[in-house]
Amino acid sequence: MISPEGVDALAFAISPDGQLVAGIGPDQKGYLYSTSGGEPRAINGMDVGDIPTNFSQDGHPIYLYRSGEVPAKVYRLDLASGKKSVWKDIAPLDPTGVSTIGPILMTPDGFHRTVGDLYLVEGLK
Repeated sequence: MISPEGVDALAFAISPDGQLVAGIGPDQKGYLYSTSGGEPRAINGMDVGDIPTNFSQDGHPIYLYRSGEVPAKVYRLDLASGKKSVWKDIAPLDPTGVSTIGPILMTPDGFHRTVGDLYLVEGLK
């Protein structure tokens, strides 16, 4: 087992070497869990409400976002210092009707984007 019961199973990031998982503990705070076991370490600088989305390619900073922000801000958090800064702002060109942006999915070299189509069907009985 990597984490205790109550850890958010939908909000996590895995380090590039597969040795660490950044997640949200039962107390809603951020922790680093070792895949080889042991006690979790608190993530300094990660606030309640921050959602981990990815580690950087070198595994040092992690990227976070907060659900419900429009425009969405992606934060870069340095794990060594706990310093958090805005890395990117994400917003649609036309924000009309947009109440939330997320989940934010990232790849090591950028973002994954899912696009959908909306169809208007008339005359159904």
